[in-house]
Formats: sequence, structure tokens, C-alpha cells
Amino acid sequence: MAEDVSGSIVLAVIATIIALILGIIIGLFLNFDWLSFPIAVLIVAIGLGLLSDDFISAGIAGAITGFLTAFLKGFVISIFWGGWAATILNYFIGGQYLLLIFVGVIFAAGTNMFLSGKG
Repeated sequence: MAEDVSGSIVLAVIATIIALILGIIIGLFLNFDWLSFPIAVLIVAIGLGLLSDDFISAGIAGAITGFLTAFLKGFVISIFWGGWAATILNYFIGGQYLLLIFVGVIFAAGTNMFLSGKG
């Protein structure tokens, strides 16, 4: 059990980095619409679901990825475009904590249950 949790955390941290990069790239194409980071977490959560051993660890990894992405997206935006851009974006679309956690859990666990054949 401890190996599953530590493996899920490592997988979630790697997925968070990928989700932040994808969120910035998708944000450039969508003019930083509110959907840029949820789409990035959705894409990464599907990959998490395919790589995880069971749907519980996939759901945990998806939740951690969604939380870390919501927590770090303001910092990443402020690095590339300045603090004013992060403030304006956070003011208009909010932190999206619950949305990104929900998307991460649902798509990671659902993909693992229905597509990976491991669940």
C-alpha cells in the first residue's frame, strides 16, 4: 500500500508539471480562457488513468494533480507574463481548485476503470 501511495504521488508530481506546461500552451491558443487548465488536467488525467495500477491510485493521483495544478498555475503565469496577468486571471476565473480536482479524479479513475483493463 505504501508503494502505491508513493508511486501515485511521484506520478502526480510529474503529471502536474506536464499539466502546467500544457495549460500554458493551450492558454496561448485559447487566449487564456477559463478552460485552458481544465483541458490540460483532463488530458493528463487520461494518461494517469492508463498508467496507474488500479482506479483508487488513479483517483488519488488525479486529485493531487488537480490540486497542485490549481495551486501552481498562478505562479507559473506570473513567471511568464508577470504578476498583473496572474492577478487578472485569478480575478476573472478564480482558483478553480474544486473544478481541477474533480476533473482529475473523474477522468483518471474513469479511464483506469473503462480503458486500461487493469481495474
